[in-house]
This record gives sequence, structure tokens and C-alpha cells, in this order.
Amino acid sequence: MTDISIVIVNYNVKDHLDACLASIYKSNNNKYGIEIFIVDNNSIDGSSSFLKGKYPNANYIENEKNLGFSKANNIALKRVSGKYVLILNPDTILEEGTFEKLISFCENNKEVGAISSKLIMANGKLDLACKRSFPSLGVALPRITGLSKLFPKSRLFGKYNLTYLDENETHEVDAVCGAFMFIPKYVLDKAGLFDEDYFMYGEDLDLCFRIKKNGYKIYYYPEVKTVHLKGESTKKSGLAFVNNFYGAMNIFVSKNLGGSVILTLILKLGVFYFSFFSYLKRLFRVLKFPVLDIALLFISFVISIKSRFDIFPNRSYLFIIAIYITIWILIFSMFRVYAKKYVIPLASTFNAIIAGFFINSSITYFFKEFAYSREVILLSTILGIAFLLSYRGIISFYRYMISKNIIMKKINLLIVGDKELNQDVEERFLAKYNVIYFNRISDKKDISTLSEIINLKNINEVVFSGDYFTNHEILKVMWDFSGKNVIFKIVPTGNDLILSKLHSNINDLSLVEIEYNIKNKMNIFLKRLFDVIVSILMIFTVYPFIVLYYKAKKGNISKHTSKLLMLPGVFTGKYSFVGIPVWYETKGREYLGKKGLTGIIQLNHFEGIGDEEMMNYNIFYAKNQNLKMDIEILLKTVFFTIRKT
Repeated sequence: MTDISIVIVNYNVKDHLDACLASIYKSNNNKYGIEIFIVDNNSIDGSSSFLKGKYPNANYIENEKNLGFSKANNIALKRVSGKYVLILNPDTILEEGTFEKLISFCENNKEVGAISSKLIMANGKLDLACKRSFPSLGVALPRITGLSKLFPKSRLFGKYNLTYLDENETHEVDAVCGAFMFIPKYVLDKAGLFDEDYFMYGEDLDLCFRIKKNGYKIYYYPEVKTVHLKGESTKKSGLAFVNNFYGAMNIFVSKNLGGSVILTLILKLGVFYFSFFSYLKRLFRVLKFPVLDIALLFISFVISIKSRFDIFPNRSYLFIIAIYITIWILIFSMFRVYAKKYVIPLASTFNAIIAGFFINSSITYFFKEFAYSREVILLSTILGIAFLLSYRGIISFYRYMISKNIIMKKINLLIVGDKELNQDVEERFLAKYNVIYFNRISDKKDISTLSEIINLKNINEVVFSGDYFTNHEILKVMWDFSGKNVIFKIVPTGNDLILSKLHSNINDLSLVEIEYNIKNKMNIFLKRLFDVIVSILMIFTVYPFIVLYYKAKKGNISKHTSKLLMLPGVFTGKYSFVGIPVWYETKGREYLGKKGLTGIIQLNHFEGIGDEEMMNYNIFYAKNQNLKMDIEILLKTVFFTIRKT
């Protein structure tokens, strides 16, 4: 006999669904008869093949395309046989005793139509969507005007997400979230399945509306707690999210609230208001660089005209300026300057400006009515190059500093479990995480000790990788730290504990078969040229003061400062700015490059480091060396030295 039927719609969240399924079986502990339906909406991450091998008892339905949330759920809901139905998101994790508490609540409250648990997000805070009101004038106006956010505890303004209700008490509500909906099967049979007019979002609100119309009650039940890694199963990206979300609100208003003309009008105005600003926000992200370029090119023309004629551009000039700028922006598009979302192409921008200069100059030859001054075009081009490349260079440098963690800002990461973190050399080089192991700090395996460590060690992220604590205990810790910006993660059972998807087993590399960058002729030339130029500059500026300081202190200076005394050796080629430590014994391994003032080993050195680990660092550097990496290491050294002083 099947007690509970669980329906999960999956779309490219294999690892989250893995953790979700593990928590279901752990929560049930063979107490109830359960059946699980996994409806895959044409995922491309290998979800089905992976999960079938790990959870063969589940029922798998594979759609040939993404049918959306409503249709996908309905396919499985037509096949369920359990007394109760749990509609669940794949980015959720159940605590122990979930089913026992839910069934007990339903048996003691025969009017139950649907229940939601207390949904706790990865930052420990409550997912407000787990308790909501149906749209009305009193609900819609505070939401539209923002008063619901300003006064969340007000009964008058906090109706949208019922934020004035005590989060730790059971309440009857209008609607709950589709991420977790526990429904008696007979209620679902009477109210009907999801309305398939909704592709995604709004279908849960609509179903709750029909359940209540049939005389049943909807409950928010915090005695059951569930982790909800909100957004993982439905990434809110681009205009598709806006279309789906606000389109769903329009459908709900039209279908269920058509009787009130005023309410329908206000709600539709609210939907328009939120969708308008959502579109505007996304439009700004797309157009911010073109708009900034237009503004800077316009400023360049104004400065050029003032310099040439000492006048502010009149109406005729404003027209021709618009022509020239339009041509430049079109050329930028042809050169794909704005094509890549996270890349700022400096070379393409420079080439596009130069191409625009020649085209705009040609206009002055062939269209005499537009030929005000070629000097203005030339000066505007020079200023345009300076302005556009400068701000792009600043943004690129900032992104580079962040991505490479140049300032070496650490994230305190606490690993709770028996597994050791599988970090490769590249991850250590980036030095983003300060990894702390719970089992190395304390022999006690209790929640109070864990909470104390999180506080004492100023932990930013916690990763649970074993069975030290039950899901119930994990949820308690998450809730306790809900206001302290601590991120919690749970690694599915059997998965490796790896920080990044890039993992290279350097120990297995063959020194004969690999061609190292350190021996590439162009890299050798650029490295040597950089060493010569920078060492000359420093010998004439910094070196004399270091020598005087060394003599004044009678040799008693820091090891970081003393390395600058080796600048003449860098100039002559004996050393390099970046390389293996001067104290490191190469033992015939000169293929690793020159000895340097700084390097990866110097940055990552700690007392007791072994020769094998240092060799791994050396091989990583020799294999990947280039001028950009050398500059990165030098910058990190500078910031590291500043922090130490």
C-alpha cells in the first residue's frame, strides 16, 4: 500500500535532486510506503542516467522538451496512487520525521486541504513564499507601494506574505508555495490538478484558490522544516523570468478575480508596474555600456568643438554629432564590442574607434554639408580612445582583482564531516578559502559546539559532508544563524568534496611528455623583458633607499624588504621577479625556471610544508607560466606584504 506519492520536476539540477532524494529516504526510514515520480523536463546535465543508477526504485518520466512546471507535474499526478501527495522542488532537503508529522496533522485536522512546511533558505532565513494571501485591494496596494517591505510586522501592510504572523506557530493561510505542498489525494481529486495555462509561477496560488473554494483549509505548519535552496531549480535569468512570473499573475487575476473591475484594474496596474521596472532593470544591464559610450563620445565632441572654435555646439553641430556617434555605435556592434556579457574587449573597442574615425573622416570628404572640421573628428577620436579605454580598463582591472583574489581576502569555510576537501594547486593559488575542519577542532559532535565554532572562527560558509548531524539538527543551526549571513551547503552522499569543477591530478603528470610554458621562447622573452624594464626602474628609484635603510638598520630588516637588495641580480638575469625560492634546492630540476624574489611557494609557504607539495606548486607554475600570471603573483605579494606590516 502506498501512503505517500512524491512528485518532483527536475530541470538541470542533478546534484540538488540527489541530495533531495537522499533526504526523502532518510526522513522516511522505511516507515511509510512511498512512491517517487521524477519528471525530467529535458535536462542536459545527465540527471536521469545518474539518478537511475543511484535510486532505481523511483519512477522516471523523461519529457522531450521543457513543458513547464504545471504540465510536468500533472503527467505524474495522473499516475499517483498514494493516500497523500507531496509536490516537492528538487532544490529542497527534508528533515527526519517529516512524513510522520504531516500525516499526524492531517489525521487530527480533517479539513486540511494543503500544508506547507517552514521553508528555510541557504542563508538560514525564512522563504516568505511559504505563506501568502490571495490578491485583494488590502494586499495589493501595500505590495505595489512598497509599504509591505517597510512595515512587514504590520497587519495592515504585511498581508502579502503574512509577515506579521509568528513564523514559529501554525497558521491557516490563503496559499502556500509549490516548492512544498502536502495534499490529501481526495482533496486533489476534488479540486483538480494544476492549471496548465501557467508555464511556471502562479500555478500553486491557483491550486490553493480552488482547494479553498471546495471548502478545505490551507496551513503553514512550522513543526516541519525544510531546506529550500531557492532559485536553483528555476534560475531567474533574463526576460524569460519576467514573462513567466508576471504573465502568471495576469492569468490568475483574469481567471479568478474577474468579478471585481476595480481590483482587477489595480492588480493589473501592479503587475505592469513591477514588470515595467523589471524590464527596465534588465534593459539597463544590456544598454549600460552603449549608453555610457554615447555619453563619453558626446563629451569628447563638445570638448573638441570648444577647443577648435571656442563655442558650445549649436543645433547644426548637435545633428552632425548624433550622426558621427551613431556610426561609431553601429561599428561597435559590428566589432561585437557589446556581444559578450561578462567580457570587456579592449582591443575590439580600440579597433572599432579607429574604424569609426576613418568612416567619419570619409563623410567630411563626400558629404560637404557635414564637413565642419576634420580636426574635431581627430581630437574626438583621441579623447574617445582615452575615455572609453580608460573606464573599460578600470572595470577590467577591478574584475581581474576580484576573480584572481589579488588582495587575498579569505572566506572562512568550515567542513563538517569525515571527508577531506579535494583542493588542487590552482585553487590554492587563488587562495580564496581558509579551510577549517570541524573534526580537527573538537572531539565533540554536538550542535552547541558547532554553533560555538561558527561564532568563534567567524565562519562565512559551512559545508555538511557527512552524517555528523541529522537534517533536523542542520536546520536548527541554519535557523539560529539566519541573521548572520552564514551560507550553508550540503554535499550529497557519495559525492566528492571538490571546490571547483576544475580538478587536475598534478601528481600524475609526466615531466617528459609535458611542454612547460616556462620553456616557451616567447614566454622567456616577455619574462626577461619585464624583469629588465622593471628592475631598471626600481634600481634608479627604490634600490638606493633600500641600501641606505639596510645600512642604517645594520642589516636588521624584514625578509620581504631584504629581497629588494637582489634587484641587480634580476637585471643581470641571475634571478627573476617571479620564480622558485632562492633557498629551494633544485637538485637538477632547472627546467622549473629561475629562482625568484617571490613565487607561488613563497605565497603559500607554511611551516612543515613538504617537498612533494612544493614540487606540485613548482610544476603548476612551470606548466602555466605567462606574463599575466607573473604580474598576478607580484600584486598578491605586494598586498600580502602590506597586510603583514
